[in-house]
This record gives sequence, structure tokens and C-alpha cells, in this order.
Amino acid sequence: MLVGDSMNRNQYESLLCLLREALPDKSKMFETRGNRITKGRGYFIFKFVDYNCTVEFVRSHFLVREGKRVNRQGSSSPTLAIDHIDKSARRWKRADILVFNTGHWWVHGKTARGKNYYQEGDVLYPQFDAIEAFRRAMKTWGKWIDDNMDPARKLVFYRGYSAAHFRGGDWDSGGTCNGETDPISTGSFLDSYPLKMKIVQDVIHEMHFPVILLNVTKLTNFRKDGHPSIYGKTQTKGQKVSKRKQDCSHWCLPGVPDSWNELIYSALSLEQKLHLAK
Repeated sequence: MLVGDSMNRNQYESLLCLLREALPDKSKMFETRGNRITKGRGYFIFKFVDYNCTVEFVRSHFLVREGKRVNRQGSSSPTLAIDHIDKSARRWKRADILVFNTGHWWVHGKTARGKNYYQEGDVLYPQFDAIEAFRRAMKTWGKWIDDNMDPARKLVFYRGYSAAHFRGGDWDSGGTCNGETDPISTGSFLDSYPLKMKIVQDVIHEMHFPVILLNVTKLTNFRKDGHPSIYGKTQTKGQKVSKRKQDCSHWCLPGVPDSWNELIYSALSLEQKLHLAK
């Protein structure tokens, strides 16, 4: 089960494609409710009949609980309870192998501003630092894993932050990445490392459950050429969608997320060898 934001859905699509290619009879892989993978839907279950297994995706942008507050005038505004795990956690428990992520939504608008947004218990903070909120949210996630996951029966990965490559702005302010055909070979960007990843490493280090960190951040720093940019998968192949809003954070497939899944495959192979050695 992959749990997280649209970057994990990106990885999920890659994983399904890789697994499907190994099937002798591809009709024996299907979404159990007949759903197509779309941006709007946040839960998918693909069944692999011959192997009696499922590969699932659960959308959880922050891993902690999104909610709403209603003021006296009856209007509502979003909140984020950084001390409560996301409601989808009831689904997480049934998976044998889990891959988590979060990160990109923490730099968007209301989340980054932190005004009347972050909540702990009954307290809604008028203003709160987004980085500190991220730290507390990750500790909430880590505690839930420690309290609910059995290391003898579960395998948990946390896939790290993947780089975006906007030039001249962000995703909603004119940032671009079109025309990139080669990776970055030199420059300070290759050595950049988000503070959020250092927080993730600290939280995992303090946990009792042995979470496997897939640290793909520096790996993805190179790949400014790997994003959909002005091209969209819902359009005719090769047709340009928009020059105004470009996607320089998600990844083309086949592409970069395939390498993340290869790393998971290597980790699973190593786990199996260690298990057989016992």
C-alpha cells in the first residue's frame, strides 16, 4: 500500500506498470471496483489474481488529519490537526508492506502561511510555523507507526521528498521547466537538501519501528528533464496543454519513479535473503 500525496500516486502508477509487464496474462490484473486512476479519486485497489495479492493507493496529503472549522457566521475554513493521524489510517493497518510520503503540500498557500490553520487538541493557532508543524506531524505519524505496526509482520518504507524544478516561480506563479532535455550536471542545486528531510531522518531515528528510508532527494535533484512540463497525459500524445501552468514537480512515466520502485525491489530482495538466512 502506498500512502501519501500525488507524488506517491505517481510512484503507484509506475509500480503498476512495472508489475503488469511481468504478467503472462494481463487480464488477471484489474482495479477491484473498475475505477480508472484519476486525480480526483483517492483510493485504488489493484488485484493480481495469480499471486493473490493487491497493490493499493490511499491519498493522504499530510499523513495527519485534515478538517474544517466553522465560525459564528457559518462559513468554514480548512484546518490541519497535527496531533491526530489521518482518518485513512484504519486502512493502513491491513497492508503487509507500506510506502509513505508527504512534503509538497507543506509549501502551498495556507499550509505555508500557517494562519488559523494548525490545530492541536482544541487549540487552533492564530499563527504557527509550517516547519515546526511538519516536525510535530511527522512525530504523530511516527508514534502511530510505533503503536500500531508489528515489525515481525509489517515492512514500512518512507519515500523522501522529490525535487521540483520550477524556474522563475512556483507551480501557481509562472514557474516553468519546458525545453529541458538533459539532467543537471553541475551547480549548487545538486547539493540542496530540504530541512523537511532532515526532520524526517530525525523522527525515523527516534522511532522503535525500523522504518526504511528511501532517500531519493539528491537522486531527483539531477532530473530537471524528467517532468511533464507543458505536456499532459490526458491529451493527444505530444500535444501541449498549457504554457501558463506547467507541471515541474510530478514525473513522466516511464521515468524517475521507476528507480524508486527498483530500490524497493532491492530492499525486498534483501529482506527475503535475511529471512531465509535465519
